[in-house]
Amino acid sequence: MGTITAGTAALIQLVNTELANNGTEFVPAIESAMGPFGTSVTGSIKGHPVRLDFGINPANDRRAVNLFDLRTKQVLAERLAVSTFQESITGYPWAVTVAALVLV
Repeated sequence: MGTITAGTAALIQLVNTELANNGTEFVPAIESAMGPFGTSVTGSIKGHPVRLDFGINPANDRRAVNLFDLRTKQVLAERLAVSTFQESITGYPWAVTVAALVLV
């Protein structure tokens, strides 16, 4: 694993709890800042290169999680903008996301 901050590692752990229900996990490689309101982590799921973004909208203080397929440069599922990252992670359609990775 590359350099991952403690706060981001906790979010990745929540993501992996959800992904475990689908028989997989996110393997992080490196974290980078997305300005002052977000973090991006590149890594892989089932060997597929992906980017996991955690963002905060400063206008309404809502949090969202996005998963991008780095091969197709596309978001794999629509994001949820909610009060906490935990809500966004638990509400994200992980089964659809994993299926989309397998199909590509």
